[in-house]
Amino acid sequence: MKKQAFARNITVLATFLAFMGIGVVDPILPVIADQIGATHWQVELLFTAYILTMAIMMIPAGILASRFGDKRMMAVGLAIVTVFAFICGVSNTIAELSIFRAGWGLGNSMFFATAMTLLIALSIDSHKAVGLYEAAIGLGMAGGPLLGGVLGGHSWRFPFMATGLLIFAAFLLVMLFVYEPVNKQKRKPAGLKELKQLFAYKPFIKTALAGMLYYYGFFVVLAYSPLVVKLDTIQIGFVFFGWGLCLAYGSAGLSHTLEKRWTAKEILPVTLAIFTVLLLLLFFVSSTPLMIMIIILSGLVSGLNNALFTSHVMEAPFERSIISGGYNFLRWLGAAFAPVVSGLVGQAAGVKIPFLIAAIVGAIALLFAYSPKKKTETVQ
Repeated sequence: MKKQAFARNITVLATFLAFMGIGVVDPILPVIADQIGATHWQVELLFTAYILTMAIMMIPAGILASRFGDKRMMAVGLAIVTVFAFICGVSNTIAELSIFRAGWGLGNSMFFATAMTLLIALSIDSHKAVGLYEAAIGLGMAGGPLLGGVLGGHSWRFPFMATGLLIFAAFLLVMLFVYEPVNKQKRKPAGLKELKQLFAYKPFIKTALAGMLYYYGFFVVLAYSPLVVKLDTIQIGFVFFGWGLCLAYGSAGLSHTLEKRWTAKEILPVTLAIFTVLLLLLFFVSSTPLMIMIIILSGLVSGLNNALFTSHVMEAPFERSIISGGYNFLRWLGAAFAPVVSGLVGQAAGVKIPFLIAAIVGAIALLFAYSPKKKTETVQ
């Protein structure tokens, strides 16, 4: 049991370090724009190239994991991330950075498609495992901006290189201490047939589409708001550090407490509605201190949404690696377009308009999440 608990903790730590890579560029976006001479939508490509590649590769990664094992795919993914993080640190143009961030996203797809399924396999309580996973995401997204803010104040290259070192450490830890549980239920390799059945299963597709639309708004807050809130690099880092701490608490603490009384399906419409209201406030509010408060508070609601969506979607009666790959494909697809679309819309129509669009998209997500199930769904 000690060996299993240690392997579970290492998986959580690796997830934390891997997710630092998403937010590490957050505070340095304005600096990169100034020093490289890029527009807002061009620097937002650093998020979009990364997330779009990750989303597209989630499904192949999930299928490969069912054939070759979760640990092996995790390790390969971390190795790829290490290489591309260092290459980003020596890039000279926004085009190079975007291409290498896409390579980074390829590695992350292999990690993210397997980390949760392995963590659940190493845990007795699957809901607690989901909470730990989402908490690691939240803390990683808190630590990433803080690292980017502190090191980015010296050079925008330093956060990339530091992240490369941390991911390499995660790679070594996974290789040395994480294992496939011997009592893990044997699974036959999953493929396109199982994937087709998953996407034909209405409860899954409704929840996953709601998650996709919600993640659009989530990444408008994370990736676009640093360009709107007029703060320096370190200040942005601390704002999103607070946002990430709230995200972690919402994921691992508050969501677990609420799910003892209500199901995820019952809570989601409420938390999505609150998130939509916060996006509207970001559109209307012009005071920088108020915007900071709203951004940090949105982290708590986002943490709840992240954990609730994951808990709800993983209840589908399919192989977990296929569910994880399919769901992550859709939710990260929504996340992928948010940064660059917000950059383009903000540049053309006004810097606050992307928050209004995100609120409208969030309202549509609410409709999907609130849609009642008319009859019992069965797997075809």
